[in-house]
Amino acid sequence: MNLVEKAAAVDWGKLRFQTYEGGGFNAFLTDIVQWITIIAGILAFFYLVYAGFTYLTAGGNADNAKKGQQGIINAIIGLIIIILAYAIVRAVISFMNAGS
Repeated sequence: MNLVEKAAAVDWGKLRFQTYEGGGFNAFLTDIVQWITIIAGILAFFYLVYAGFTYLTAGGNADNAKKGQQGIINAIIGLIIIILAYAIVRAVISFMNAGS
C-alpha cells in the first residue's frame, strides 16, 4: 500500500488510521495504542522544546540552566520510553494476531 492509498484509507470521523475488515479487539487496541503513542510523543517533543528554550534563555542563572538541562534529559528519556513501549506493545499485538 503506497502513501496515497494509506492517506485515502484514513477515516478521521472515527479517529482510525486504517479500515479493518472484520475489526475486532486487536484492531481497536492497535488504534488506541497508536493514538496514545502519538499524543505522548507530541507532548514529549513540546516539553523538549520548552526545556531547550528554558536552557537557552537562562542568561547565566545557574538554577534555570540546570532546570533546562534536566528537562532536556527527561524529555529525551521520555521519548525513548515511548518508542520502546510502542515497540513492545506492537510485538505483543503481532504475537496475539499470529496465534489467532
